[in-house]
Amino acid sequence: MPDIMPVSRRTALALSGGALLSRLDPAMAARASRDAAPDWATEPMRWFQLAFTEDDVGHFDPKFWTDYFRDIHADGVCLSAGGGIAFYPTAIAYHGMAPGVDRGQDPFGDMVFACKKMGLRVLARIDPHAMNAAAAAAHPEWALTGPDGKIKRHGSAPDLTLTCAYGPYNFELMPKVIEEIARRYPVDGFFGNRWNGSGTCYCESCRTQYRAASGLDIPLDPDPSTPAGRRYATWAETRLFALIDRWNAAARKHRPAASFIPGSDRRGLVELNGPGLSQRLPIAFCDRQARSVENSPWAPGPEAWGAGRYTRELRAFMQDKPVGHIISVGVEESYRWKDSVQAGPEIRIWAAGAIAQGARPWITKFNGKPLDKRWMDVVRDIYQWHHANDRYLSNTHNLARVGLVLSTRTPPFLGGWKQRHDLEGHLRGFYQALLESRVPFDLIDDGFLDAPSLSRFRTLILSNAAVLSDTQCEQVRAFVAGGGRVIATHQTSLFDGDGQRRPDFALADLFGCSVTGEEEGPLRNAYLTIHHAHPAMAKLPEISRTIGPIRRQPVKARNASEVALTLVPSYPDLPMERVYTDRTESNIPMAICRQAGKGRVVYLPMDIDRTFAELSHGDHLTLLQSMLDWAHDEQPPLQIDGPGLVDIAYWRQKNSVTAHLLNLNNPMTMRGSYRAAIPTGPYRVALQLPAGTRPSQVRRLSDGGNVPIQVDGDRVIVDVPSIDYHEVIAVDLG
Repeated sequence: MPDIMPVSRRTALALSGGALLSRLDPAMAARASRDAAPDWATEPMRWFQLAFTEDDVGHFDPKFWTDYFRDIHADGVCLSAGGGIAFYPTAIAYHGMAPGVDRGQDPFGDMVFACKKMGLRVLARIDPHAMNAAAAAAHPEWALTGPDGKIKRHGSAPDLTLTCAYGPYNFELMPKVIEEIARRYPVDGFFGNRWNGSGTCYCESCRTQYRAASGLDIPLDPDPSTPAGRRYATWAETRLFALIDRWNAAARKHRPAASFIPGSDRRGLVELNGPGLSQRLPIAFCDRQARSVENSPWAPGPEAWGAGRYTRELRAFMQDKPVGHIISVGVEESYRWKDSVQAGPEIRIWAAGAIAQGARPWITKFNGKPLDKRWMDVVRDIYQWHHANDRYLSNTHNLARVGLVLSTRTPPFLGGWKQRHDLEGHLRGFYQALLESRVPFDLIDDGFLDAPSLSRFRTLILSNAAVLSDTQCEQVRAFVAGGGRVIATHQTSLFDGDGQRRPDFALADLFGCSVTGEEEGPLRNAYLTIHHAHPAMAKLPEISRTIGPIRRQPVKARNASEVALTLVPSYPDLPMERVYTDRTESNIPMAICRQAGKGRVVYLPMDIDRTFAELSHGDHLTLLQSMLDWAHDEQPPLQIDGPGLVDIAYWRQKNSVTAHLLNLNNPMTMRGSYRAAIPTGPYRVALQLPAGTRPSQVRRLSDGGNVPIQVDGDRVIVDVPSIDYHEVIAVDLG
């Protein structure tokens, strides 16, 4: 099994797992992909997607849209082309056309040529996930098939049949479609919707290929927490990467600079292995279009900072290459109101969150005959502001010094389909703690723990990164040996790259402890004792003890002086007369904070991060802040003083630096949707300047005005009276 083994894809109902397909050096892969990135991927700053409906043919107004594209300063557009339904006159058998296209209409071609005349970049949207009745009758081998041998119909359009992502439909028919489009139309690339299938397929093609690759039958329950599920996921991932390569080759026969860009939600891309994707993609787009109140492991969360989080997750493997965030103007709920329109404040806060964390906005609209146009002025305002400040939004790299590791295998390998959402709570909790603490931080994919990728960070957070290969553990160890700081929680490194439990932590030498038993929990009425004489607790004299975690990993510390927290074990919580204990202290370690050569390590043998995600208890936030302060031991490059909840980012451009402040102070922050912005302030912002530079001009981009230059050592100080949605402080460098 390869050492670096990020996980799979959405195909088996968001199944995850799988091995790295090729032994790539992550830094070299990222560098090669970035150096080879074509202009069409690096130049556009604002994208717009127009997704046709079948009744658009002959009934929509192309000039209406091109005028709007010009008005909002769109640089690139994505237009529905083909796949299950063609919006151009195709000559390919069983490539079904929308009604009217067969009578001389070419809505895709008309829009392509009009947009290219305007100088726009164009992506052809292809959607191969379903086929019409004629294609299904002629080619039943193209269909998604259940383990009982029955083909699967489309859930909302029963006249359509779902297709298999791994067989001849995608590998034989779709390359012909891509070649035909590339030959006829001056497109720059291809964007795939639902390109990676609708579930585990048991068609004869899949059975034959899987048996040839593994010698086994496709498992009936390919849950990634089982060895059989992980084997299947590895095969599926291999096929999906082969599909990207196949479609790239087809596009480049006629468009040498073209690439296929897989469109998918957070899982569909992030859980394909990072190095493999980074090698193949010049740009990536996050398809988490809006907030949702649906409480599902697969739904986007209701938090207002979700757009920023999903953007960070995409950048975790794309690194410094361009990324976009697909933003719907409609409501994204399971009831599928696709002609709905969001309120303006909700569109604004979602777009601002994505832009703040480095995304190039991509607005998507279904139906070329808009029924409700209220969104158009909102998007116009956002895009015109974005265009006016292009040079301050053309980021070269992020300046955060704290990296939160995206553990791609721990939730699927250990949680499977049923418990992975619970295990993802570790990352969600630490993410929220960093956000509330106003710490500039970035996410990094665990496939990129090599020295060049980690060189920009001082502190690395392993939030229950339980599944780590030996190579990854050596990379973490080397990071600490070079003076890096590490904070790790719960079962980090207790499982190897295959998801098999080790007898002890692979990083036990860094943690200063060893495992003594099985995970305990849920704990009831247990507490953390804080009054230990350890420097990490120096800033918390007023807290003697607080509520404990929900789960803990029993360990034995090697040096009692390194223990900063201990446990008060559970005692009765009912009846009230029995709620007491005579054991107010123990020697059970709950935080080990230690110097490790030139580096520092904090190990928390508990799920305090996941518990914080569930309870949002203020003491847990304070404890996580204290641990980070002690470990990091460095002044942040961006500091914010002022009220409430603010998401932040600090970016470098060619001739400037910018600090983003996203105002999340709103009673609807934890729900969707925003009703109105609530202006909040004042704020004082301190920006550390890159070495050897000086400020020549300072601006606040929301009000468009210059502000006086205040310098304190190597920092520029800027006062911000108030923020409604999003403020950007731009410092031109001399």
